[in-house]
Amino acid sequence: MTLLSPLLGVLLLGARMSLAPHLTPLTAEEQAVKTALLSLVRREQQAMLRHDERALRLVFLDGSPDGPAARRMLERRDLFLAWARERGVALRLRSLALRTPAIAFLPDGRAQVTAVVSEAYSYRYLGERHEERFGLGVRHYYVLARRGDAWRIAADDFTGPAPEGDGPARPAPGLWPRSRPPASTAGGRRAAAYADRFCGAAPGCGNGGFYNPRYRNFNGDGGDCTNFISQSLAAGGLRENATWAYSARAGDGTRAWSNADGLSDHLAASGRASPIAHGRYSAVAASASGAPKGADRLLRLGDLVSYMQYGEVVHTAVVTAFDAHGVPLVDAHTNDRYHTPWDLGWGSRAVYRLWRVDYG
Repeated sequence: MTLLSPLLGVLLLGARMSLAPHLTPLTAEEQAVKTALLSLVRREQQAMLRHDERALRLVFLDGSPDGPAARRMLERRDLFLAWARERGVALRLRSLALRTPAIAFLPDGRAQVTAVVSEAYSYRYLGERHEERFGLGVRHYYVLARRGDAWRIAADDFTGPAPEGDGPARPAPGLWPRSRPPASTAGGRRAAAYADRFCGAAPGCGNGGFYNPRYRNFNGDGGDCTNFISQSLAAGGLRENATWAYSARAGDGTRAWSNADGLSDHLAASGRASPIAHGRYSAVAASASGAPKGADRLLRLGDLVSYMQYGEVVHTAVVTAFDAHGVPLVDAHTNDRYHTPWDLGWGSRAVYRLWRVDYG
């Protein structure tokens, strides 16, 4: 059975403009590029999910699914499929939306396109009818080139948690048992509500799919994931101090505010959060004394998950919901996420640190 099947009849152009920042209207030439890119992305997704190599060749300039642009997308698809198999769920892509913040035409006739692809997914546990829904907002940096009269994808650099060479990784096996989420604090609920409002381009996020304009957007400058987590912590009630603070005047934060490793160090040193568990998926999700369903099931709304690669914290997400089995779901920035299973998209080398936040 194919666990990932497309429903791409609903393809949305642009964003909900009523809540969006001012956007300059596209010229006719730019709109033609955007329309062509949307068609290419749709065809790319359909070809990959159907394992249709012939159709995939028509999307990329080099005509090969072995090129770097196609290879990264195939690794991402395989990682998602492996995750679904190991977790015992059927995963479905429901719709795509495309937003193009910038289009630039190069002297050689190519076009550079910065685009945000909003992907709406659902999953259901095998043997069950209820579907869980989540969203991803992925930033792509495309280069399009013409072959004859048609545009093709010449390059595609996109945000994603798994490093090249780590996929298609298979997460540690483990069907999710049912559990009841632990009671959350008022501060944790406030942090989760803030995250849901400002999580960005992932379907399900509020604020028209845009970040909180009161804070600097660090995408393109190291990533915005920790800046977003710090905003959520502050919304939950954590007070800024000399080590962990944001300056609206400077448009910048301290290392603990905006750097994933810095925030982890600050939480450990300040006592504002305590580690629940640390290790690979098989360790933190295994039954243990005090956590018969796994340490991840001890997470509450507003708690954090740090993601480590090669000994360094590279990403952080905040718990904002739970699915019907009690699995924690997270929001995040840069690779924008809304109510996404906390381990989705991370390869076999990833190490996790789970945090219980003390909102006071």
